[in-house]
Amino acid sequence: MFGSKPATKKTDTGIGIDIGSFAVKAVQLVQKKDEFQLESFGYSKIDNEKLSGLPDAIKAACNDARLSGKKVNVSVGAEGVVVRYIVLPEMSGDDLAKAMEFEIERYVPFEKQDIVSDYLVLQGKSDAKTIKVLLVAAKKEQVDRRIKLLKEVGLEAEIMTIDSIVLKGVFHLNYTEKTGKTVGLLNIGSRASNINIIKDGVSYFMRDVQLGGDNISQLLKEKLDVDIHEAEKLKCGLTLEDRDKFKIVEPVLGNLLNEVYLSFDYYESEFGMVVDEIFISGGGAQLAWLSSFLKENLNREITLLNPINKITLNPSIAKQDLNLLSNSMAVSIGLALESFV
Repeated sequence: MFGSKPATKKTDTGIGIDIGSFAVKAVQLVQKKDEFQLESFGYSKIDNEKLSGLPDAIKAACNDARLSGKKVNVSVGAEGVVVRYIVLPEMSGDDLAKAMEFEIERYVPFEKQDIVSDYLVLQGKSDAKTIKVLLVAAKKEQVDRRIKLLKEVGLEAEIMTIDSIVLKGVFHLNYTEKTGKTVGLLNIGSRASNINIIKDGVSYFMRDVQLGGDNISQLLKEKLDVDIHEAEKLKCGLTLEDRDKFKIVEPVLGNLLNEVYLSFDYYESEFGMVVDEIFISGGGAQLAWLSSFLKENLNREITLLNPINKITLNPSIAKQDLNLLSNSMAVSIGLALESFV
């Protein structure tokens, strides 16, 4: 949303780089007629104990992906980002642009000169002659830091957006048969999680929460007096039957459930429809026990989002390698898809 891609640009290649707090994921997609092919991908964990850990991980992931260009699509972190849904009377594009100048001041709790913002008109039923607008604003210093980081490793930001928006695109491409259903997308990262509720290709609600896999690891570290590496192993090997250790992490899981409940309740009361099923992605979705926990507590079908469900693979890609990472690649693939929007 915050990028400089010309509206008339035609491309057959898209590069997405997901810069997380645990790892960096890079993908390169090409469009062939009406299909997308994953040309290459790279994955590199971040050594947070090194000052150069983040730029080193970006370089390593990009080298693995053998990127053909330097212009890439990235997202900004959830912290310092404001997402608002605004209902306005129907109006022309020029009038809307003027109206949004006032709406930004009304809905964004930062000084106007300190933010970068953009908006999308959501396409849906408009019987009351109103339009629903998605406003996204990020602190300018946060956007500038991301641009500076990319320049440091020899890259240029072409499109900058947020995770929730690109996850909608990934789902829409890969699960066209779910178009008529109301689906909750839950992307669980290391330090933040994204909640998005969509139906018929339209996002009706999205929010970011500062909860993720790191919170679980930290609790295990503190309560069991182990180092963070041992805590990570315990988290990955946890089972619902291991009541003593599971009880330790229940506060984090309870907070996550509460955020999901609040999001679903808002949607259901606002639009009179229920969320039919939930697709999960992100590094947290790879925890074997999490799907069962969510299904038990949310009383809905839980499915791992496959971001390459309808994307072909370059024959040079080893499927066994990709299978280990595909669920955590959803954001990077979604970012690459932004080049074709």
